[in-house]
Amino acid sequence: MSNYHDRTQSTGSTQRPFVLINSFTPKPGKLDELTGVLEAARDRFSDEVPGFHGGRIYRDVDASSALMIGVFETEDDYEGWIASTLFARYREQIQPLIDGMGQSRVEAGNARKTAQYGSAGRRGEAAA
Repeated sequence: MSNYHDRTQSTGSTQRPFVLINSFTPKPGKLDELTGVLEAARDRFSDEVPGFHGGRIYRDVDASSALMIGVFETEDDYEGWIASTLFARYREQIQPLIDGMGQSRVEAGNARKTAQYGSAGRRGEAAA
């Protein structure tokens, strides 16, 4: 059993959290392995990635997809994460397990940077 606990935004912060929603389509027979990798990474990154508050992983009831909802302190924290070598290693780990991926970026109450990206489909970039 995991020691993972969702964390909320830092006490005293005036910014709203930045939420990232990734939808993964696993390769046939790889859903269990994919969700295991996502859960282990989420648990490890809660302590290693600055500004990452954790997240949740969900499996579609028909076993056709997995959904990961991650929460960052700010969008800048997320951008720092995807520029890191730790992210590159994580991505290499999940890439062989998936056929496709979609992404939504949400910054509650503030359209600062997210407005320039539009929807994930138009951005053409998939980053976990």
